[in-house]
Amino acid sequence: MKPTLYLNTGVRHRIFSGHPWVFKSEVGRIVGDPKDGETVEVRNTKGKFFGSGIYNSQSQIIFRRYSHQTQDLDARFLETQVDAALAWRAKLDESAGKPASAQRLIWSESDHLPGVIVDRYADVLVIQTLTLAMSRLEPVLVEILARKLKPTAIISRNDAPVRKLEGLPQEKKVLFGEYKSPTEVEVAGLRVSLDLWLGQKTGFYLDQVDNYAKVARYAKGRRVLDCFTNQGAFALAARAAGASSCRALDQSDEAISRGRDTAKRHGLDIEWVIGNVFDLLPVYERERQQFDLVILDPPSFTKSKGQVDSALRGYKELHLRGLRLLRPGGMLASFCCSHHVGEPDWQELLSDIAGELNLSLRLVERMTQSRDHPILTEVPETEYLRGYLLEKVAT
Repeated sequence: MKPTLYLNTGVRHRIFSGHPWVFKSEVGRIVGDPKDGETVEVRNTKGKFFGSGIYNSQSQIIFRRYSHQTQDLDARFLETQVDAALAWRAKLDESAGKPASAQRLIWSESDHLPGVIVDRYADVLVIQTLTLAMSRLEPVLVEILARKLKPTAIISRNDAPVRKLEGLPQEKKVLFGEYKSPTEVEVAGLRVSLDLWLGQKTGFYLDQVDNYAKVARYAKGRRVLDCFTNQGAFALAARAAGASSCRALDQSDEAISRGRDTAKRHGLDIEWVIGNVFDLLPVYERERQQFDLVILDPPSFTKSKGQVDSALRGYKELHLRGLRLLRPGGMLASFCCSHHVGEPDWQELLSDIAGELNLSLRLVERMTQSRDHPILTEVPETEYLRGYLLEKVAT
């Protein structure tokens, strides 16, 4: 029998409703002597079985379920889950009418491989193994991926800070083949050149790919301000869709440089500004500048529930300044990428801002992460990106 975690009594555990995580504080006793990175089972005090998962006493999330069954975490299971993940992305490609050149192929708990992220950029795969157990199985995953997908290279972007919580080092390296930068992919109808060693996350914000096109649909003839542009995807898509002008802001010189290169390649005239958005927006406000479409896609302001109030203050300041720069009838594309900030929090924030500015915000469209980042209804953390397209209505 595998080592077993027994849940403590008197608490309604989220795992009873299908959630895959158990926190340290939720464990009443442990039978057996599990080692970090090994597999264990979880049961309630009456012995009812709730699944097989990976164990790490160094993490606050002591258990992450990978199967509802009694199941070894072996090469056969990994290959089965990889096949299932690839089959889902193939369905997405079929519905889109063509294969995506940049796509998330495996996404952690959403694909029942906790801690595993695999992204495809043309013929290069980028992998992250963010849990101890999956880090040990990385060579097996690489072999499966290389055999099935025939990439020219598989590189590891295990530089995510979350690895520290699992007692793992941060590192980058080539795991298969040979990688030469840059890699060229198509995003929102544009050819984009990426350095997969340097870009955010695994090289690009793939979770926003669907939204680049959605926001661009409203850009024709508008003066666009794209805040936290990174490599300029929103700005580039908006200008290509017929925006009359576009200004893109980011404090990363490297990211702006890549955005400029893409704009030049496509003959798109965009004003690129290197600087802190919180410093630049007050300047534009004092100068009474006005825009017709303002895009606010900031990084996450919170990594924990305890930081939510502080984060909401930051988001509020940002949106107040963005809306003051937006003419009546203009559009605001507002994004939040922290699952700790829930839908009610965001709606209350927007309502407070509308009241403070004495205006109405008409909801035009809701957005979320791209479909290759699947959302599981029983795991709210898998829905982390929220977006609203709003019209500023003067009252």
